[in-house]
Amino acid sequence: MSSKLRLILAVLLLCFIGIGVAMYKNQKLGVPLWVGEKSTSWLVEAKVSFFMPEEKPVTIKLALPSAAEDESIGQEAGSLDLGYFTEQSVSGLKAVWSNRKIAEGSHSLYYRVRFSERFKTGGGGEEVQGPPPVADSPGLSGSVEKAALQLIEASRAVSADTDTFFTHLFLQIAKDNSAQEVLLLRRHYENVEKANEENLMIVMGIDLLKMAGIPARLAHGIRLDSQLGPQQALPLIEYCDGATWKVKNPQQPNVSLRSDNIFVWNRGGSSLLEAFGGENSKVVFTVVKDKISLEALNTLRDTPFMASTILALPVSERAVFRYVVLIPLGAFVVVILRNIVGIPTLGTFMPVLLALAFLEMKLGLGILMFVSIVAVGLYFRFLLSSMNLLVVPRVAACVVIVTLLMVLMSLISWHLGIRDVLKITMFPMIIIAWTIERMSLIWEEEGKRSAILQVGGSVLVAVVAYQVMKVPQIQYWAQYFPELLLVLLAAILLIGRYTGYRLSELYRFRNFSEA
Repeated sequence: MSSKLRLILAVLLLCFIGIGVAMYKNQKLGVPLWVGEKSTSWLVEAKVSFFMPEEKPVTIKLALPSAAEDESIGQEAGSLDLGYFTEQSVSGLKAVWSNRKIAEGSHSLYYRVRFSERFKTGGGGEEVQGPPPVADSPGLSGSVEKAALQLIEASRAVSADTDTFFTHLFLQIAKDNSAQEVLLLRRHYENVEKANEENLMIVMGIDLLKMAGIPARLAHGIRLDSQLGPQQALPLIEYCDGATWKVKNPQQPNVSLRSDNIFVWNRGGSSLLEAFGGENSKVVFTVVKDKISLEALNTLRDTPFMASTILALPVSERAVFRYVVLIPLGAFVVVILRNIVGIPTLGTFMPVLLALAFLEMKLGLGILMFVSIVAVGLYFRFLLSSMNLLVVPRVAACVVIVTLLMVLMSLISWHLGIRDVLKITMFPMIIIAWTIERMSLIWEEEGKRSAILQVGGSVLVAVVAYQVMKVPQIQYWAQYFPELLLVLLAAILLIGRYTGYRLSELYRFRNFSEA
């Protein structure tokens, strides 16, 4: 069998598998082929991690949301063999994992909650069930009680209802130039609670609300922003106005929580996480916005084809693979622009990784930072060349110089108030160091014009790849139909056999065609 025939068969097989699986998921499983075709849904994952110093019993309790349209429990494959059940207590619903004997080392657990975008998740108000709650006394006395009462009266004098009272009270607590009453209360709670500033404000605020006759308790919220990555729960305060329970952020008392940017994970004042037997336990939350309906997600999850999407991964890992699945698209753009158009670049991976960095920052600022690092790094590279170093030590020295330049630019931008420059860490420093090394060699062997053209071509290709990779429809296909990458592979194989003129060469040799 000739190589050409093998290539044609491989291309046809790849296209058949990729398009066939995609059409099956679209026609049989109901996964929409186009972004925005159906309503989106949120997936919030709690990842509990803890350390076992020795083999012994362990019990993990995680406070759960009171309501969600769909819930699923998952745990890291092969890491634990724990029994699981939900526990309904006075403080609310809890997930409980337990086992009599767990191996020593680090372990992780997952709990996931899915809900549609239409599901109201914020602090708009939860109706009081049964008799109205009664605020219990916090037990303050003496000068501390007197200071608390004065602060309550001052807030009550300028408020019209429970909501405005809450706002005025916490604005007074949060002031930098707080009154003597607030300073006295802070000193008292610092001695009693031994907690950080944020927790002190919450504990103090809850006690003041109770003294004012307003039932209050602790709650935790999750920011519905998939760009944040793993995040800590946001401490909130839940208070009752007589008819409904409302939730507000004590750090921003004059800002109402919107149901489209905050999900209240648990209500009722219970501890978010309790670990008995384990050490260094913590819980972090990761949020993903799925662009398909809950029904399609459930159907897809129950089929073997779930393994063909990144939806089968834990949410914390999905956040990473969101960009990994875009790398083949960037490589495809590089192949087209190099082999068909004829734009020179410094390697294949450098423009792709540069495009990935641009996805996390503003394009103009990213180009400016890249050019600045390469220009300064190239200057130091020429200084190193006078020392006659070997290749590996020279490249290692470039890595150190690039790292120091990135740190220096970050520090300067921080003091100047330019926060976007802090994303300079998105640049792959090893690739930049090797780019500086390659550019200096080309500069010495072929001249500065050729070096600048190749680096400029790499930036141009990276910008084009960035524009392709940021298209919402392409990102959607990469995440929900990764089998289409087989079709992309087939196209790359076809381009790999192309040995004709490039577009730039047709322009370069246009005088020959005229002759």
